[in-house]
Amino acid sequence: MKSVRFFFIVLLLTLLMSCAQLATRNSAFLEGQQLIAQGQLDAGLKKLEQSAYEEPDNKEIRTVLTRQREAIANQILNEAENARAAGNYDVAEQQYRHVQGINPNSERAKAGLEALYLDRHQQLFINQARESLARNDVEGAEAAVRAVLQENPMNGDARLLIREINQRLSRAEEPGLALMTTFDKPITMEFRDASLKTIFELISRTAGINFIFDKSVQQESKTSIFVRDNRIEDVLKLLLVTNQLAYKILNDNSLLIYPDTPAKQKEYQELVVRSFHVVNTDVKQMVSMIRGLVKAKDIYVNEKLNLFVMRDTLEAIRLVERLVAINDFPDPEVMLDVEVLEVNRNNVAKLGPNFPGSITYTANPGGTDASGNPIAAAATTTLDQVTFGLKNFSVSNQVVIDLRKDLTFNDLLANPRIRVKNREKAKILIGSRQPIITSNVTGTAATVSQSVTFIDVGLKLEVEPVISPNNEVAIKVMLEVSSITGFEAGTTAGSRFPVVGTRTAETLLSSNDGETHVLAGLINDDDKRSLGGIPGLIDTPILNRLFGNQNLNRQKTEIILLITPRIVRNVTQPTKLESEFYSGTANAAGRLQTSIRKTLPQSLALAPSGPVSSAPSVFGGAQPAAPTAESAPNPFAAAAAQQAGGASPSLTLLAPTTVPMDREFTATVRLVTQKTNLVSELNLTYDKDLLEALDGGEKSGVRTIKLGREEPSGMTTVLRFKAVSPNPGTAEIAVQSLTAQDDKGNPVEVSLPPPISVEIH
Repeated sequence: MKSVRFFFIVLLLTLLMSCAQLATRNSAFLEGQQLIAQGQLDAGLKKLEQSAYEEPDNKEIRTVLTRQREAIANQILNEAENARAAGNYDVAEQQYRHVQGINPNSERAKAGLEALYLDRHQQLFINQARESLARNDVEGAEAAVRAVLQENPMNGDARLLIREINQRLSRAEEPGLALMTTFDKPITMEFRDASLKTIFELISRTAGINFIFDKSVQQESKTSIFVRDNRIEDVLKLLLVTNQLAYKILNDNSLLIYPDTPAKQKEYQELVVRSFHVVNTDVKQMVSMIRGLVKAKDIYVNEKLNLFVMRDTLEAIRLVERLVAINDFPDPEVMLDVEVLEVNRNNVAKLGPNFPGSITYTANPGGTDASGNPIAAAATTTLDQVTFGLKNFSVSNQVVIDLRKDLTFNDLLANPRIRVKNREKAKILIGSRQPIITSNVTGTAATVSQSVTFIDVGLKLEVEPVISPNNEVAIKVMLEVSSITGFEAGTTAGSRFPVVGTRTAETLLSSNDGETHVLAGLINDDDKRSLGGIPGLIDTPILNRLFGNQNLNRQKTEIILLITPRIVRNVTQPTKLESEFYSGTANAAGRLQTSIRKTLPQSLALAPSGPVSSAPSVFGGAQPAAPTAESAPNPFAAAAAQQAGGASPSLTLLAPTTVPMDREFTATVRLVTQKTNLVSELNLTYDKDLLEALDGGEKSGVRTIKLGREEPSGMTTVLRFKAVSPNPGTAEIAVQSLTAQDDKGNPVEVSLPPPISVEIH
């Protein structure tokens, strides 16, 4: 009766526990799991939170809620990362905000929003750079792209844009170091032994460029220059380089000229501080290369952050940027797909009678008693005390006929996949570590101490790949197969040492990406044969087969290695434009190449002779009063074309047609001829009541001008005037008379230009 009562009590407790478990599975909990399985993540998560609120002490519900909340957050974060990588910033922001609603303390969501802000900020610069390129504003585009690359050197859009910008430039990395558009006008100059002061003064008057000279500049030093149809920027740089001068840009149309000496460079040359994060290369090696190539002034290395900070000129900083970009590439990596096959074949056969190894006959002195127990031998035993009986006859082994053959096939296949960096070693071990006990005797008391060492037994593979830029992989392979073949007794009692057999193959193979190589031939073939039986019978040719026991044991093992390299990442080969660029001079790293670019045959009418593209009538102020080259014909270009066709020498006069009151303007006179030995003298008249000559001399209304190769002004001269009329009016500038002769003194006829009327308003 008691047992029945105990049974019912146990049954009741079981039912109560089952009801408790069923109560745990409340409807909200089950419904939440079903909704999550159907893809309704938010609704399912709310149901789980409801069930956790209803049962706050239920550990199962809390565990499932925590796990599902983390899994859903990770899934949404992955979707946000994909949207951000695709450029869908609005979708990515919604996903990050969604994760913060699920888990307000999510660090990944917070970091994702911060990265998204940077991406949007950088995208604005990218769009600005594209718009600048569409307007052919390469300098503005380059500045915007560099702002992005400074924050994120691996930005794909920025890297593509900087490559396009470099392709548009005639020399690499020119923007930012070039002068403004004011200096981009073409010019023609012809001077012989003229002072620098005169040349810069004429450029300033004609092109509206301001020059400020350091007190150490020798302005009276003589120079000669003959250039045609070249940009003012190139001509200025050439003048400065040939006279050991340097410049500093002050604004759009102002330059500071100073001697190009170390002392003045320290005084005027502005330095830039820039930090470079080295991602894939050792910062020490990078800095060593930069110091050798750039001769950097100041470099600080932060080994902990793998970056260096450089303080140098802007040109040197730009050069280091390119050097870091073409050297800081990630290491190539290769995935090695390895298949190792070990084939074992065992053939064991036993055939024939197995006779006993020995027969024992025991002589017991005294025989046995009535119970069959042997009688103890006396101290002295005589022959008559020895009894013989068959019960003391024993055979060590009965005769057994062996008829057995065993065939064993064992194939061991291992297929590891390992990812290795270029020129790094990788090791694969398939086997075990066997202990070896070593005894050491130390001290005078001969104390014996034992130590345990382990050896690797099995299949060991070591590889070292070398990845070439043409997607070829050279692999240094070392394959070792070892096994325990037996044991030997040690010096101490009970100790044994394993005997290890080893097969090793080492080679260097070369293969293409995805090509499989087979390494085979590591064969171990053991063939053991034995024949045992009764002596004498086994020596007889026929009887040895009938009465002999034959043992055959053949064991064959072969190792086959298949290795397939698959390149995961290789070095991106830079283009010629990226890998070959100007590095400056030996004294000034990063300085742009000194060159003169050819332009259209329309140049400003400066003191030297040359064609004109436009002639501004007002300096230092408002809009130009003269028509531009696009809207009005160029008289200098027309005269040059006539001379090319064989026409007689001519004189051209260029001045603006309208000038505001109290403003300065220039009038350019040029002798256009194919004969380089002409010398001319002319009288230029102007209305002295309306115009004032600013080049000195008398205010008589007549200026005498000499033109020729030997004259300081060359074949062209530029006169400065100022409209001094208090009321609007029209002033006339004309060439009154001209005489010209060649080097032999013969007169030459020169056609005169028509007068020019200048309207003052």
